[in-house]
Amino acid sequence: MGYVPIDAEYNYLKKKEVINKVMCDLCILEDKTNTYLETDKFIILDCDSCFIPMAVWKEHTMTIDSEDERLMEESLVKVAKQFYKHDNFKIDKNQRAIPDHLHWHSRLV
Repeated sequence: MGYVPIDAEYNYLKKKEVINKVMCDLCILEDKTNTYLETDKFIILDCDSCFIPMAVWKEHTMTIDSEDERLMEESLVKVAKQFYKHDNFKIDKNQRAIPDHLHWHSRLV
């Protein structure tokens, strides 16, 4: 009567997590366009939708520690400066098309 055993709920959430990872374009990254930098934690490459540099955290998550965030942002800024050949851009941390996988774009201001 509306009661869901903890194990069943846990299993459901785990299955949902696996399905999200399998279906996530950023987890798969089949179409790697121009790659600027790749580490064991993140990759910076051209977005295949808007063709500008973006940083993608390799793990399917929205939460990373502050040191990793700092390093990823610094790396994306460095790439964006080379890409645009000026500083008139911003790091857009708004998740639009894929709201549950951490990725940032470097966009013109």
